[in-house]
Amino acid sequence: MSRPIVRALLALLALAGASLSWAQVCQEELVSSVEGGQLDRPATGLDAALLMHAAVSLVEPALPAMMVPNVSLPEDHPDRAVVRQVAGWGLLPSTWAADGLDAQTWQQMNRRFLRWYKQDGPLPSDVGTVGDLVEDLAVTLAKVSEVVRPAALLAEDQDGGGELSFMAIIWNWTVYPRLLVFRPQRGVDLHGAPRDVLPHLSNCAVHVSAYLTAPEETARDLFLAHNDSRMYVVATEPQVDGLPLEVPAGDELDAFAFTLQGLGRADVYAAVFDGPEVGFATLIGLLSRVKTNVSPVSIMSYLQTP
Repeated sequence: MSRPIVRALLALLALAGASLSWAQVCQEELVSSVEGGQLDRPATGLDAALLMHAAVSLVEPALPAMMVPNVSLPEDHPDRAVVRQVAGWGLLPSTWAADGLDAQTWQQMNRRFLRWYKQDGPLPSDVGTVGDLVEDLAVTLAKVSEVVRPAALLAEDQDGGGELSFMAIIWNWTVYPRLLVFRPQRGVDLHGAPRDVLPHLSNCAVHVSAYLTAPEETARDLFLAHNDSRMYVVATEPQVDGLPLEVPAGDELDAFAFTLQGLGRADVYAAVFDGPEVGFATLIGLLSRVKTNVSPVSIMSYLQTP
């Protein structure tokens, strides 16, 4: 084979690799979060914060604050609550300002988001229009989408009739490990294959393919196998007052079913559990009552944290 042909093939391979590494996802969803759909105007820090909130919410619903937010926006600013939420996630550098945006600040915002999942980049090279920010975040989300490890937990009513008691995602490979519990949807059940439920837990950035199904009490015991374990609701969407909420012992199934007082308006919430962790031996014992499409060793990878 001649050298020019070899060089041409290498160039094509390089271009193919570049196109894969710069894949984009969720552009349509991000664009929908831009007020008025104005993508061709110069981007500001406020645009960056609002778009970052939209991106994070796709991957991390019901994400609690991890630091006290410090935002220089007027109390009556219509976007203050959303921007404070992004700041509470630690994604707004000290250089952030609402009316301007430099490349270093925008890079740092993306870098911090990627580091939640032990990823480095690629990072934006510059700041341009609002549409450019959308494209940058679509690249960041594509990188995140490659590495997240969602596993669905589908709990069947104790009568075994195929009714869905609750559905959740074991969400541990993240900056804030937690169980994401989703309000059961009308018409969604376990009468068919469990994989038929998974699209209801997936979106453009999160593709749920692994699942565990079990009777509701077994599903609960995956997190509360010890008598002194306690369940806490730490965040909800939409947001409700009175959080964190300690779930009284014995009322966990009411919380999973969204019938516990205080969860009436929530569509999804984040739960954490205090107490001894369920060990591998206990997990293996519980798995005898669990149906899953992954191996016990793989299940442990979904329970790992970064």
